[in-house]
Amino acid sequence: MDKEKILKGVMWLSGFSILIILSSITLYAGFNNMRHGSYTVLIIGLVLVPAIFFFAYKGFKLILDAIFEK
Repeated sequence: MDKEKILKGVMWLSGFSILIILSSITLYAGFNNMRHGSYTVLIIGLVLVPAIFFFAYKGFKLILDAIFEK
């Protein structure tokens, strides 16, 4: 097992969890502000959603590559 790859994967997964929290907060605030005609926070929340999938993919891929070395 490559411990450095596992640590990198854990760092990507910690970014994944932080992005989940940030995107949920911004989406909630964005939908509340949408009633007042402001879409800025909603757009920020929607931009964070693809980043969540990227961080999760990268983190799990690094961890699985470390466990199942080729």
